[in-house]
Amino acid sequence: MINQENLSSSANESSSLLESPEEKKRRFLIEFENPFKCDKCNERFKKKKYLREHKSEVHAY
Repeated sequence: MINQENLSSSANESSSLLESPEEKKRRFLIEFENPFKCDKCNERFKKKKYLREHKSEVHAY
């Protein structure tokens, strides 16, 4: 049986092999500058407060 962690780690390794150094740097800067990611729409925010506000305004039903 295949472990879920093995699947995700192998997927990360294969995607990192396909990325050019410039793409990897750009992705790192985006994730570093905006570390808080919405789990519903994948939008990123600088502060956790902004993420909470976004969730309450955009995803509240």
